[in-house]
Amino acid sequence: MSSEESTAQRSPEIDNDGRTTKRQKLSSPFDDLHISDDSILDTVTERSECPRCRKSVKYFCYRCFDVVGMDRSLIPTVELPVRLNVIKHEQELDGKSTAVHAKVIAKGDVDFYSWKEIPDFEKPERSLLLFPGPDAKRLTEIPRGAFDRIIVIDGTWKQANRIVRETPILQKMQKVTIAPRKTHFWRYQQLSENHLATIEAIYYLYREFGEAYNQGGYTDGRYDNLLFYYRYFYKLIQETYRKNKEKKYTHRHRQNYIRYEEEKESDVAEMKKEPKAPTGVDPS
Repeated sequence: MSSEESTAQRSPEIDNDGRTTKRQKLSSPFDDLHISDDSILDTVTERSECPRCRKSVKYFCYRCFDVVGMDRSLIPTVELPVRLNVIKHEQELDGKSTAVHAKVIAKGDVDFYSWKEIPDFEKPERSLLLFPGPDAKRLTEIPRGAFDRIIVIDGTWKQANRIVRETPILQKMQKVTIAPRKTHFWRYQQLSENHLATIEAIYYLYREFGEAYNQGGYTDGRYDNLLFYYRYFYKLIQETYRKNKEKKYTHRHRQNYIRYEEEKESDVAEMKKEPKAPTGVDPS
């Protein structure tokens, strides 16, 4: 869990009787998506012990991918049309991995592997590797029957490049890319704002899957809940810094990241627009 998330989670709304109150509703660039109500997460004020690994965690376990501190039925579930395999660099900290959100939300359709434990994928040529490059194609250019699984790298951009460069089986896979989007990630990066957090990249790829292969396009928001935790953490961080304007968001992050003024309309338009050219994805 990043330091920004930890800071935000230390300040729940408390009334005069010491009871946790409902968090003030703030607009966000995710408002027009079909994401479930996340107010249940506001009731979690302390860490809990994961029943399986005994690690002290909040909301979910980064190792076991289980919901912790509440019943699993209170958290949305997403069914993916193609199995997702996440390859995580060993040096990527568990608490900073947003790809974990996909495993928690779509547990039955997501597999996690460390880089050194990549399986010998059968028929790798029938896999799509989400990675930019001159040979990477959009889903609209790839026949639906040409692939059986999707591979995503989880790590910094430098780590991801190394994984792809030094792993022969990944080089046998088809490369897929997504349209450029602006990240809403709170974690510092030296790359452009078009380099997305891993969960953003995963979401947009499955959204583009719906646009490319579903009759009638992507209209029901069936994959929007992949961003369930991501939106919640985004709102927590925004709220924390908006309430305490003397608390400065580090200059190492993107300028004007904290939305002190309402900017909903422009942000929603940015999420909805269809850009003209593909971009790279920063799997972080």
